[in-house]
Amino acid sequence: MLTDYLKRLLCNLRRLRKEANLSREQLEDRLTLGPGWIKQFEEGKTVPSLNMLLAILHETGSSLDMLMPKKVPDLRPTDIERSILAEQHENNIIVHFPYAKYDATYTLQHATVDQFNTVIKTLRNGLARLTDIAADNDRAIKTDSVAKAFLTAVKVWPHANPSDLWWFIIYRAYCDPFNHPAQFARLDFTQSWKRTAGWALEEVLVRHYGPFLQRHGIRLFIAESEEKQALVNSINVDDRLEADKIDVVLLGGKGQRFFGVVHVKASFAERRTDDVPMSTALVRAGYTSPLWTMDCKSMPAAKPINRGELGDARGQRSAKRKDIEDEGYFTGCFSYNTNTQPSVKPIAPERQVHVCDFQNPNDLFSRFIRERWQRYQ
Repeated sequence: MLTDYLKRLLCNLRRLRKEANLSREQLEDRLTLGPGWIKQFEEGKTVPSLNMLLAILHETGSSLDMLMPKKVPDLRPTDIERSILAEQHENNIIVHFPYAKYDATYTLQHATVDQFNTVIKTLRNGLARLTDIAADNDRAIKTDSVAKAFLTAVKVWPHANPSDLWWFIIYRAYCDPFNHPAQFARLDFTQSWKRTAGWALEEVLVRHYGPFLQRHGIRLFIAESEEKQALVNSINVDDRLEADKIDVVLLGGKGQRFFGVVHVKASFAERRTDDVPMSTALVRAGYTSPLWTMDCKSMPAAKPINRGELGDARGQRSAKRKDIEDEGYFTGCFSYNTNTQPSVKPIAPERQVHVCDFQNPNDLFSRFIRERWQRYQ
């Protein structure tokens, strides 16, 4: 979101261009720009790079002091253009971020800018540790930083939709280059997020539920590659299983017996190719194989809504919902998007879409896992 001051500053480019007797098209031709760029700059819709700004001033015979007003206003950190920022509006905050062609906003109720900054700084301070490690050891730092920031968010805002916090705040904050050390300024953080988000969600699951389930003799376990392969080789499943498709392992009892896998996904995008074959094989063999998801899905808009992908629980149900409720590809689905509609009973718990949050680890998910372990024994 551009501040009013910055917009006014960019609008001065129009005055300088006209004083140089140049049309927008002529200036674009001189700078080898596609049509419409000068209009975007002059209307404050796009911020030119410093090099581009200096080139425009050169072509119009202007200088920086001609562009700048006599008095530069005091600017607070929240006035600086970022990929994500928040402003206070009564008892809520309005979070601003770019979303495709939109300057999008998300309203988080009963929240403060100070709380927002606490969450963002948790991420930023975690990622700051990347300056002190070797490049090949950065996965753990990124994973820990995202997981800590999200768990801080759900603790600070327990009333909020967890999926919204993940999708509209943590994801956007991670993609803001200024939250990363400057040495990584040229990286594409959208691509980095796709890898880091998966690892971080697994950590979120284990950190939130692990201590509680451990007291009931169940261990949630993120295995390394060799450990995953050893597990695949040890279980009684006729189908060919790909070890690298295992997300979080379920172990029970003093002997740490394997009794299932939790499939952890932010959305359903890769569910069919990556999770269904393994899950159906595990289900047929009597193991537990739930889908654990943020069910993130929204369309670009000025005020996007994170509706999820499971659709209506009644009437014309989506194919994704039928995969769970009718086909039983997973032993239940646990969504942390409060916009997800839970299954309409009567359906067996192993075929239901359940909706959970992070207020208490003693919830539908942990009770389901405990019941499945008791049944497996």
